[in-house]
Amino acid sequence: MDLYLHRKQSLAFRSEATEILYGGAAGGGKSHLLRVKAVILALTLPNMQIYLFRRHRAELLRNHLDGPNGFRVLLDPLRESGTCRITASPPAIRFQNGSVIFLCHCQYERDVMKYQGVEIHALLIDELTHFSETVYRALRARCRVPAGLRNTPAAQKLPLILCGSNPGGPGHNWVKASFIDFAAPMEIRRMPEEEGGMLRQYIPAKLVDNPSIDAEEYAARLLGLRSPHLVKAMLEGSWDIVAGGMFDDLWDPAVHVIPPFDIPRSWRIDRSFDWGASKPYSIGFWAESDGSDARLDKGKPLHNLRGDLVRIAE
Repeated sequence: MDLYLHRKQSLAFRSEATEILYGGAAGGGKSHLLRVKAVILALTLPNMQIYLFRRHRAELLRNHLDGPNGFRVLLDPLRESGTCRITASPPAIRFQNGSVIFLCHCQYERDVMKYQGVEIHALLIDELTHFSETVYRALRARCRVPAGLRNTPAAQKLPLILCGSNPGGPGHNWVKASFIDFAAPMEIRRMPEEEGGMLRQYIPAKLVDNPSIDAEEYAARLLGLRSPHLVKAMLEGSWDIVAGGMFDDLWDPAVHVIPPFDIPRSWRIDRSFDWGASKPYSIGFWAESDGSDARLDKGKPLHNLRGDLVRIAE
């Protein structure tokens, strides 16, 4: 059975973190990593309850069960030997040692209620930005391990959460805030109890990190998206895009973000308010220039005109 992983995938596979986001650019090998991790956990630890999620059922089966790199092909030697079997309803992979990989979807917010009473030892989520923060927190709350399983040396990293995702999608903003902005890439941080208390880590992966595909050919397909911000997200793994906003195609941190500076006393501080029809409200704080000089770090002048607005807090 071929369970080969390339270097970046191996870093995620062996990480000491227990709440991991792997990905960024398209083609980084996210889905294959999730499948390999699921299989190794199932074979190594008896009676493992592993849940692999994708938002839509059709995508779940097409991306993970079927196809040349799916579970059916990957596990064919084990199926022939009787070590595991695949069931259709519900979709699951059951192993002789009692471990199970449940293939799940959660298309709507209400669907998370189906998993309210389950015990998840390893939670694997494909395309995390397709899910809301509410669904993610609810699934994370189901992650727990009984003492009998935890006391084995191989289970010290349990419960485990491993997610893969590209930038963009309805969950872009909360995923970026939770995994990308909180620490430097590869850094592992212990989260406070109100954030789950796990060891969180972001492991970036780009197209060039995956030697299993023709990077040049795949990059040409991504350039065909034409939209500059989508190309930047999918090709470079950039999370500095605005997802679902009016200015998605215009936002550029190099242009629109400046370092903190001392606001001149003569400037006016204003507030703006938006109720938010489909999302929580937003209160923005703005510094309005009167045209007087302001200085950035190291005395560099901030070029501004009377009436310029700088968003200073939210």
